[in-house]
Amino acid sequence: MNQSQIDFQQLRIKHILYKTKVRSVLYGGTYDEVFFSHVGPISLWFRTVGNERYSNEPELNELTRLHNELGRQADVIFTLYKSGQIDQAHEGLRTIDKKSEQFLAILSQLEGRLAVQV
Repeated sequence: MNQSQIDFQQLRIKHILYKTKVRSVLYGGTYDEVFFSHVGPISLWFRTVGNERYSNEPELNELTRLHNELGRQADVIFTLYKSGQIDQAHEGLRTIDKKSEQFLAILSQLEGRLAVQV
């Protein structure tokens, strides 16, 4: 496994954990403010590994944009949940799932493209 594959596998795991934690909050789990902040593991990956090694890759910008959209959507559904609008918050998970699929598809595309270049 080359370095880019390791880097992208780490991002993939962090992304899946992110999505899992969003779902967990909506099913009664504890909200982790630091995890969902700009110092959380995915944001940290983008600022360090992503920007240091892959800043010239166009897919990185798209991944960053999608992650930011996921964060905004998560904030919306957390607010709905806190205000007692549980069903609407759960409906918001559909948007999270859709954006997550896009994120993972772009990540796989970037990973595949860079693997061919090695």
